[in-house]
Amino acid sequence: MCFIMVGCKYVADIYPVQFVKTAHPLSVGLVLVGTAFFLSVEMFLIVPMIFDTGGVMYKLAWLVAVFIVYNVLGNMLACYRTDTSVASLPRDRQVPEPEEEHLWHHCDYCQTLVPPRSWHCRLCNCCILRRDHHCIFTATCVGHNNYRYFFWFIIYLTAGTFLALASHVLLFLINKEMRRHYMLFHITNAFSFVEPTRKFDLTFVWINLIFVLNAYAFTFSLVMVAYQIPTIYLNTTFYTQRDSQYNRGLRENFGTFMGSRGVWTFLSPTIRSPLPHDGTQWETRKPSATICEC
Repeated sequence: MCFIMVGCKYVADIYPVQFVKTAHPLSVGLVLVGTAFFLSVEMFLIVPMIFDTGGVMYKLAWLVAVFIVYNVLGNMLACYRTDTSVASLPRDRQVPEPEEEHLWHHCDYCQTLVPPRSWHCRLCNCCILRRDHHCIFTATCVGHNNYRYFFWFIIYLTAGTFLALASHVLLFLINKEMRRHYMLFHITNAFSFVEPTRKFDLTFVWINLIFVLNAYAFTFSLVMVAYQIPTIYLNTTFYTQRDSQYNRGLRENFGTFMGSRGVWTFLSPTIRSPLPHDGTQWETRKPSATICEC
């Protein structure tokens, strides 16, 4: 994971334009194709071997699957479409008030003053409000205005891949016939003589390939979530995780990222949840710094 991130950052710094033209379509396409692939495999192959297709559990599985896919793609699209650049501010907020000017800093690329916690992205070619990082899977920068969508996007990716992985485990446990198609069965069977192994066939190849891809997708999503936990817990960013000066407590931090509706934003990307400020004013945890940074 770290190797991939470092490699992508290295290439992006040297060839920003080429990186955007190549990495964005490939990464977004990977999410779209992967979502369609896992949905089809789970709901048309794996789940029907676990639940009766005419039963309540199968229908419930479809509802859960559709809900997760809706939130994966909906939050992904909302993250991409939500402008979180300094240029998205009203014109009067793109320049500091005289008493706030000392809190802003100069961007060498944009050649202008920008709010605190904002910094330039070479891939987006602009300054981003409370920039967290540039996400190739949503083809945009993640910052103050769209962090909510990115966070739920990776949460639902993790939930979806986990449930898909769990369905494989459940199938392995309850279906004796399909159990023989999993490599895990043959590995454990090599150390015992309880049941004879079956000759490997095309089903064996596919079922194990799907299982491995599923395990990798879940692990990758889980790692992305793990990287974001300190961000919300400490009100920091991906590249400044040791900076906790803006930490106002978990409840207030969560509201800063998710808006007034808080945890209800989990239900849908279409739920309106206004943020507490426009991304130019940040209170620190220091008692002496009660004035907002702008």
